[in-house]
Amino acid sequence: MRRVIIINTYSFSIVEYTKSLVKILNDHASAERIFRLEEETTKITVDVIGKVICDHDFRSLTTDNDFITTMRNTLSWMPDMQSINPFHIYHPLRPLFQKYYKYKMDNYIGKVLDERFAVSGAKQAGDRKARKKTGIDLALEEYFIEKGQDVNATDATMDAEFRKGAIDNLLILLFAGHDTTSSTLCYWYVPLILSHPEHIPTELDSYHYLQKYPHELAKVRAELDSVFGANTPAGPQLTANPYLVNQLEYTLAVIKEILRLWTPASSVRIGRKGFFLTDPKSGEKFDTDGLMLWLVSMTTHRDAKIWGPDVDEFKPERFLPCNEGKVDPYAWRPFEKGPRNCIGQELALIEMKVVLAMTLREFDFKTSYEELEALMGDGTLWAKDASFRSGPMEVFGERMHQVLLAAGKPSEGMPCRVTKRDM
Repeated sequence: MRRVIIINTYSFSIVEYTKSLVKILNDHASAERIFRLEEETTKITVDVIGKVICDHDFRSLTTDNDFITTMRNTLSWMPDMQSINPFHIYHPLRPLFQKYYKYKMDNYIGKVLDERFAVSGAKQAGDRKARKKTGIDLALEEYFIEKGQDVNATDATMDAEFRKGAIDNLLILLFAGHDTTSSTLCYWYVPLILSHPEHIPTELDSYHYLQKYPHELAKVRAELDSVFGANTPAGPQLTANPYLVNQLEYTLAVIKEILRLWTPASSVRIGRKGFFLTDPKSGEKFDTDGLMLWLVSMTTHRDAKIWGPDVDEFKPERFLPCNEGKVDPYAWRPFEKGPRNCIGQELALIEMKVVLAMTLREFDFKTSYEELEALMGDGTLWAKDASFRSGPMEVFGERMHQVLLAAGKPSEGMPCRVTKRDM
């Protein structure tokens, strides 16, 4: 039921935002410029999640949005826990900047919340019935019920404690809600990229980034052609019939396989008295009382005992309907499981399918780490932090390895070039 609501209510918005992304990619292609793909995918995912949770248009794809700028600045001041330099972890100015940026984000989201609260009163009761119910609306409804207030009363009030909690939770949804999608879209566009520094691109070599998996790329594009028609844009059809995304079985399988290999995040659990972890070999028990348990999804997703000897290979077929029953239901955890199951995973998967349906046949993407120097003055958080360019530059043999920045993001924001292709 949740999937039906998401598709019906928000597919039009996702299509409209993707049109803006397509325009941006067209501009990059026309200018033949190098750019950081993660910067662009972040914009569309924040715009979508903002529309879903509070019916607010951040317009980050079309304008310089203050909230997005502040959010990215906040990320740039997160402590580098991977560094052994204590100055990186205990920077004396960090608390001041974090407090300042938190104040700015609280102020921005507070205004959005107040506006949403105002239209929940009697003055717009008629409009409210026809309006989409967002995350804010559902929270406000529960608040009115808990406080025993009449939702239609003109003198309904919102106390400071609820307002602060609502702002904090909305910020969490915005932060957590965009990371998985924006990062995965980067890895999707250039699935398991082999970015060899010694490779010299030629005019005929626009597919070198997919040299290991051209068959998979061809299969996805063939599926898109079969669903939407060859040489036919997907956008208008998705607007008319959003359920077409449910036919993209192979596309979804590729998304799931990339999330397995390049998981953006994981979660923690609170240990408790009487709950023990048991060493499967020795049988030794470890008390978890007073501890935080970190479930590292990346290790589970690359465990040969779970996935077999081909665990490090890119094989989307693992997640096709005919094979998915062979996968342990608790083995694939990019959105976690149980009470910690991500409430936005359906939206994330639908958004990725829509974006890919509208862009993958229109553009070719090529990573350009060999041209990284050209982006050092672009003002992004990647250019500001030299630590991103120190130490080992490959993980699992990939230059576009993940960097821990709140979540796993593609290193250097995935510098790339894009070219327009004939459908």
